[in-house]
Amino acid sequence: MARQESLEDEPWLIVEPDPGSLSQLCSNMGVQGVQVEQICSLNRGMLHDLRPIHGITLLLHHKPERSHRDDGSTTTHVNNVYFANQVVHEAYAIYALLSVLMNCNDDTVDLGSELINLKEFTDDFPPMLKGLSVTNSKILKDAHNSVARRQQRRLTRGDDIYHYITYIPVDGYLWELDGFKRGPLRLASCTETGWIDTARTELQRKIELYQRQQIPFTIWSVVEDRRRVYQRQLAAKAYMKRAIEQHLEAHDPSWRVPLRAQQWEEEYRHALEAERCKRGTDIYPTLDTWMFEASAATPAITTESHLLTSSDLVDLQAHIGSNTQGRSLEEIMDFWLQVQDDSLRIYKQLGEECEKQQKYQDDVIRRQHDYTPFIKAYLQRLLVHGHLERMIADLS
Repeated sequence: MARQESLEDEPWLIVEPDPGSLSQLCSNMGVQGVQVEQICSLNRGMLHDLRPIHGITLLLHHKPERSHRDDGSTTTHVNNVYFANQVVHEAYAIYALLSVLMNCNDDTVDLGSELINLKEFTDDFPPMLKGLSVTNSKILKDAHNSVARRQQRRLTRGDDIYHYITYIPVDGYLWELDGFKRGPLRLASCTETGWIDTARTELQRKIELYQRQQIPFTIWSVVEDRRRVYQRQLAAKAYMKRAIEQHLEAHDPSWRVPLRAQQWEEEYRHALEAERCKRGTDIYPTLDTWMFEASAATPAITTESHLLTSSDLVDLQAHIGSNTQGRSLEEIMDFWLQVQDDSLRIYKQLGEECEKQQKYQDDVIRRQHDYTPFIKAYLQRLLVHGHLERMIADLS
């Protein structure tokens, strides 16, 4: 299904799969609120920690054989499932990401104007034409090539290529989108919350197959931006802290004195000054205000609508009720302390995530830079001053 690009002066470069490059590619395409994480284990707990997961992709690195082509079990067009054939192998990364992003709900992922227009324009296209439409977009090609190394040779016949197979939930079913097949394959019924377990079973089966065939592979997930996840968790902790304090105020307005609440808050404020926690509070400083704002009057429980949904609030209220109703003052205080301990941990995770995202951006910049002139000049100066021959002699 491969073809030669029509714009030979602007070839598609190969993006080496790593979380930074793939996450930055999403951003460069105009997508907001997502990132890409490698899945190193199908352990249920590890997958649970990555939620919400929008889709999971297997990337195979091999020479395609006839057995990897369509077996006739797929459908060329399915309503509500976006699927594009992998027609330019160098562009595998963008096909793999689009197979997930274009099938996300509008209220969970902001695709940006370019992908929204592409999705609407190609809605009735067959998979092959969808794939061609992707490679004919200069905006997408520029976004793709901006995260690839500049110095690389072109793929030739017989080279190993990357080949994507994606698993997504759509309309109550788990779907397999294989870039080499004619269309998507419906695998099994699933729920929005339980589809990961269904996909996990299929992935384990595929992994055993590829291991027997000695085909190298990696597993990737498109997930919600972890910074958003942690901010939402912090908003929930701030809400819980306020609610607990309201409960304590209602039963004993002087509760802060015997339970030394001010001392604990000062210790937590000091802990937040640690480098990574501080970086987390810099991202969303109002949460720090929520955490430590003390008032003689009973504070009103407030939250920001873009962080906590009405469903979130219902769940939080139930959790708070189960940990305060009928409990002793000491038990409720322990709950209050636990909420603040959790907040510190999440602030640290948020700070670490910000460090990681900054490293991703730095790595992309380094990949874009051509170090060849520097290396040539450096070797030339070593040669001129007689150091190069001595260094070579020392090695031998």
